[in-house]
Amino acid sequence: MPFTLQTVDEIASLHGEPDWLRKRRRSAFEAFERLPIPSRIDEEWRRTDVSSLDVAKFSEFEHRNGAAPAEPLEGVAGSTTMRGSEFESVRLDPELERAGVILEPISVAAQKHPELVQTLLFTQVRPDRDRFAALHAAFFADGTFLYVPDGVVIEKPIVGQVFSAEGGTAVLPHTLIVAGRGSQFNYLDEYLSPADEAAGYKSGSAELFLGEGARVGYVAVQKWGRNAWHLADQRARLDKEASLRLFNVTLGARFSKTRVEASLQGEGSDAELKAIYFASGEQFFDFHTLQDHQVGNTRSDLLFKGALQDVARTVYAGLIRIEKGAARSDAYQANRNLVLSDHAKATSIPMLEIDNNPRAHPVRARAPAGRDGARGASWLGSAWRRSATCRSSR
Repeated sequence: MPFTLQTVDEIASLHGEPDWLRKRRRSAFEAFERLPIPSRIDEEWRRTDVSSLDVAKFSEFEHRNGAAPAEPLEGVAGSTTMRGSEFESVRLDPELERAGVILEPISVAAQKHPELVQTLLFTQVRPDRDRFAALHAAFFADGTFLYVPDGVVIEKPIVGQVFSAEGGTAVLPHTLIVAGRGSQFNYLDEYLSPADEAAGYKSGSAELFLGEGARVGYVAVQKWGRNAWHLADQRARLDKEASLRLFNVTLGARFSKTRVEASLQGEGSDAELKAIYFASGEQFFDFHTLQDHQVGNTRSDLLFKGALQDVARTVYAGLIRIEKGAARSDAYQANRNLVLSDHAKATSIPMLEIDNNPRAHPVRARAPAGRDGARGASWLGSAWRRSATCRSSR
């Protein structure tokens, strides 16, 4: 199945998708055809080389192919399991079903609950961002939809697992999470494949919408095989007094690029963005983050920590943006790397941009580098704090 418009329509027909979703896929495909492959002349991609990635080599979609079903998970409130591009199982505590919680494949939810899905799907992870985002939106096979109604508190986690076992294919799952006012829960996305799996293209992205006062924990564990190409977007929108705890664990893939963004749109909202990673061999990990304070009285706290050895490379570039009128915003950003080899390299680029008066005042900070001679370890990191307490100029 090549990445063509015909394939887009075949995916939509296979899932029985409504017209609005088919049109959304087609619009994403138009962006995919129109947008160029990102190159090093683009600031975001200046240190990230994708010239050797030919996505056309991975245009076949992975299917279950008779794989044995995964064992049901214990100690969870619900779970979804995908094998490649196909759903294997969906399980949810009956009490949560009666409380109005919805846990379904996106393809099913788009038909049964358009009032929840249509206005949100691909509004945070936008297809027109670049060619890879467009490819994901046009050809995503399916994914998990989770809706937790107002006031519902879920004590045990909900888990979404995606297994891949066939190289040379594309696996493109998507997660859409909607948290009602005052709801509380934790969700885990897990991406797994054998370490020696042949090269493939993986794109597991997530959109999170937190209603007023919602408290959500989101964890993504990426353990693809060592030959995979992995590109992912995670973007959350926080309403008034909402609280997000987002955590990434990155261990797999030959090439992994993850964009993590929190849009604080309601006063009193709070986002904690954290990650740990370990790169070895020839692995390359790229993290781009955005802490976007759109209104005042908001807080964000970011800490990405990793270690690398052999000839591995990591890039971290993070932007704190304090938008006009977002006075009394509090933001923190830190990236710390332990470099265990003279041939490994970590690059940290923290950035701060404040537009809290009629004139924009961008500030750029670079991470200091040093060496801990006692342990022979090279450290590269940054930790700095900026509280935007200024008032808009009159």
